[in-house]
Amino acid sequence: MEREDLRDAPAIEPAFFRVGVNHATMRGRWLGARLRQHRDAAGMTGGQVADRIRRSGATLSRWESGDLLPRPAEVHYMLELYGVRGEERDALVRQAEEAPRSGALDVDASVALDADHVWLEAQAWKVATFQTAVLPGLLQTAAYAREVLMAWNPAATSERIESAIAARAARQRRLTAEEPLQLVAILDEAVLRRPIGGPDMMRAQLEYLVERATLPNVEIRVLPLAAGAHACLSGSFDIMQFRDEDDLVYLETRGGHLYIDRPEPFADAWHRLEGVALTEKESLAMIGPVWSMS
Repeated sequence: MEREDLRDAPAIEPAFFRVGVNHATMRGRWLGARLRQHRDAAGMTGGQVADRIRRSGATLSRWESGDLLPRPAEVHYMLELYGVRGEERDALVRQAEEAPRSGALDVDASVALDADHVWLEAQAWKVATFQTAVLPGLLQTAAYAREVLMAWNPAATSERIESAIAARAARQRRLTAEEPLQLVAILDEAVLRRPIGGPDMMRAQLEYLVERATLPNVEIRVLPLAAGAHACLSGSFDIMQFRDEDDLVYLETRGGHLYIDRPEPFADAWHRLEGVALTEKESLAMIGPVWSMS
């Protein structure tokens, strides 16, 4: 049923930010994917929306694919059509405002759920991850992931926890897909020694880690505590590499997820970490015995 305040589309100049080979591309695709998800959830066809916003179906399609960026007012109006309000609407309008800029794509954790990261990661052909506190989600068992998620947010419902675990499982399937994700992980030794869930859970987790390391597309290395000061004492990060787009750096924070499209400082830190990390063989020799005698 048509809402009284949405009879007419807002008066908007027919100008668009063109997205090509530049830093806005992945941002536009992220925004477009979210708009498409909300349109589908509202049960509206592309033609119906195009008529309401007085744009061509081709323009709407290009917005949803990320080839063109809609203006913030257009995003706001479409989300009103789809019944999306509150924090989700405000965050997506903010993305439309910031998408043409170079810098960081800042996605509020309250609205960008795990599904959004799954989508971005699914576009990558390789992920290089450095972890200082816990194992990367791509290498976690369900039991280990559950402990991590409950510690991260004790107020989370069991449904939210299990949904996040399912999202991790979906991500992990890419490691054994027909065209698998290439994963290189450098783990601070402290990650192996932190007793998450107790000795039995840690033994099972590290056994799984060693098993994953046998995959030809997975490389796991350990940064020993004996290495002392190193290139990234500031914390964990992922470098997501794409075949047709610039690399993105992913940072997980208490305030939300950050995607940074200036990867050079992180790439430099990564190369220096590689220089002091143990080899794959040395790393697996360290991982095996850590909890075996506990």
